[in-house]
Amino acid sequence: METRKGNWTRRALTASLALAAIATTGAAIAQAQQDNWPQKPLRFIVPYAAGSGVDVSMRPVADAMARELGQAVAVDNRPSAGGIVGTQLIATAPPDGYTFGYGNITTLAINSSFFTKLPYNTEKDLTPIGLFMANAYVVVARNGLPANNFQELLAYGRKSPNIKLTVGNPAIGGAGHLTGELLRTQTGLPMEAVPYKTGTQAVGDMVNGQLDLTIENVSAVLPFIQSGQIKALAVTSAKRVSVLPQVPTLAESGVPGFDVVAWGGLVAPAGTPKKAIERLNAAMRKAMADPAVVRAHAALSVEPMLSSPEEFTVLVKQETPRWAEVVKRAGVRGD
Repeated sequence: METRKGNWTRRALTASLALAAIATTGAAIAQAQQDNWPQKPLRFIVPYAAGSGVDVSMRPVADAMARELGQAVAVDNRPSAGGIVGTQLIATAPPDGYTFGYGNITTLAINSSFFTKLPYNTEKDLTPIGLFMANAYVVVARNGLPANNFQELLAYGRKSPNIKLTVGNPAIGGAGHLTGELLRTQTGLPMEAVPYKTGTQAVGDMVNGQLDLTIENVSAVLPFIQSGQIKALAVTSAKRVSVLPQVPTLAESGVPGFDVVAWGGLVAPAGTPKKAIERLNAAMRKAMADPAVVRAHAALSVEPMLSSPEEFTVLVKQETPRWAEVVKRAGVRGD
């Protein structure tokens, strides 16, 4: 009996040691894989269409990051539903460090309140890697509008109860539209939203005198401002924009404290190894200093805004309730 018991004990001990050895080996392999990451090409999901402003600004960043990481970075465009389709693909991808993507003010801070239900939880299912850019919006007007700056627009909009200022919105629920809603509630301007399929169509109607205003990304309307086809009244950021130094901010124009920028950065699926996040952040920072990236972003009026993963996380947490309140006041929903 004792012999049988002793044999069983020895077999159990041997099995336990074997399992421990396997576990140790597995942990060592996993650690080695993390230390040698990346060992294969990476997938970079962009939730906007190929050829869009976001896509054009992303591709040189992806190329520069590939050179830094020593592996190819394949850009995968997955547009649709206000960025939800592509963002869901990022959130549900294996958290192995080989899939990451682009997230911005709309996909990370606005959509969670604009849409009743999302197929992912922004806070729980995504890990911020780091910010890399922030673009101001600019309030632009048709040339025939009797206002050459935002203060004159305020005076014009308030002088008669019958005035309605039409504002073109290429994306209802997008950051440009909601920036207009925020401006309307803070100033009392009689602004009436007019939906458009694209920002180009809205600008075209402004050039033709059929639309009063729009609030667009600086890069989207800069050529029309520079050619004199429309006029810039104010920028939405706290500081003036380098490519439009003569255009004052809204805060300088009678709207104290107004500060809105369209920020964007890189995110990964929740659970992505910390070392991969750190290396992606470092590669992104170096990419932003790459001459090809600097040239491309200068042409698009992209302003660099680098951050750590932790700083990006804090920004998303601060911006989400801010835009939820704007969505509530505007009374708009995406579904």
